[in-house]
Amino acid sequence: MAFEGILTQPDTKPKRWRRAMLSVSLALHGAALLAGIAHSVWQVDELPMPAVQVLLTAALPPPPPPPPPKKKKSTKPKTNKPVETKQLVQPTEIKKEDPEPEEPAEDDSGEEGGVEGGVEGGVVGGVVGGVAGSPPPPKPKNTAPRMVSDKVARAHLLINPNAPQYRVNLPRALARTGQVYVAGLRVCVDARGSVTDVRVLRSAGPALDPQFPTVLRRWRYRPMKVDGQPVPFCYLLRYEVSAR
Repeated sequence: MAFEGILTQPDTKPKRWRRAMLSVSLALHGAALLAGIAHSVWQVDELPMPAVQVLLTAALPPPPPPPPPKKKKSTKPKTNKPVETKQLVQPTEIKKEDPEPEEPAEDDSGEEGGVEGGVEGGVVGGVVGGVAGSPPPPKPKNTAPRMVSDKVARAHLLINPNAPQYRVNLPRALARTGQVYVAGLRVCVDARGSVTDVRVLRSAGPALDPQFPTVLRRWRYRPMKVDGQPVPFCYLLRYEVSAR
């Protein structure tokens, strides 16, 4: 009995130990819970902002205007307007008055003492009063030489004016001075190209003036043609004479 009583005696140590362990466990869990709550409040993870790509586009064109409304065809039948007919009136004849006969006008174009139909004695084969509609007499041709420039005349030259036989020579007495003598000449050429006239308009001196007509008459020119026909011409020539 004593031995069984020992076995059945309640142990007070395990109850205390369990209470202590339960208190410690509750304290640890409470501390862990508080630590988790504090950590979650104070430490907040910042989430990265999502990358947004912006594309700029032009404004869309306005929509096209709506088509104009179609005109409805009228279903009314067309009525033809009556055509007005004009009455034809027969024209009345107008009597024309006969014109009065005109008196013939007197011809005062004649001269006193003249003879009807022209000069006295007339012309062989002539008709009194002349022939109506006869062509006028042809105009006389202008045979006077035309004036041309020095440049045009020199273009028609057929000789070399610097050759000895076509050049005016300076006398020795004047050549010693070394002066240049200038003469103004008027040269006329016929339709065949030969010199017909040489006139001294500006004198170069009594020793030179007589030589110009003699020397320049030896010059020859190509015929100048106008409308396909050779014509005479004249030009003004400035002639210089110096010692060479």
